[in-house]
Amino acid sequence: MKAEYINPFIESTLSVFNTMIGIEPKKGELYIKKDDEPSFDISGVIGLAGQAVGSVVISLPENLALKIVSKFLGEEKKQVDNDVVDAVGELINMIAGSTKKVFSEKGLRFKISIPNVIVGKGHKIKRPSSVPCLGVFFNVGDEKFTVEVALKES
Repeated sequence: MKAEYINPFIESTLSVFNTMIGIEPKKGELYIKKDDEPSFDISGVIGLAGQAVGSVVISLPENLALKIVSKFLGEEKKQVDNDVVDAVGELINMIAGSTKKVFSEKGLRFKISIPNVIVGKGHKIKRPSSVPCLGVFFNVGDEKFTVEVALKES
């Protein structure tokens, strides 16, 4: 995966969180994802297909997901329910959609799938071994979430 592919996803994540939720996460370190273990408890996944193939994943610890979704929806959420799952799916959808526009303007076109959200400790997200994955940590106060991008030109 080309390192410059991650930057539009970083910018989109920062923008979506700032404009839609009113939270300003701080970009943390980048890493190469080598396994299929999730970083946290709740993951929103969108597949990418077209001139580039792969996926983008947002993974959040449950406590942070509840805080973020509470701000996003304007009502306090104390447990993971359908609203929380839908909101995490909408977050990854907005991040992927915003990024798709950036890539399209640069001549690299792909379609995005309907988001899937996986809930539970220890869940796994399988990626094709031929599509490398880069991740970035984002800090919200003392808590972290990740965005992981596996993207390869087809």
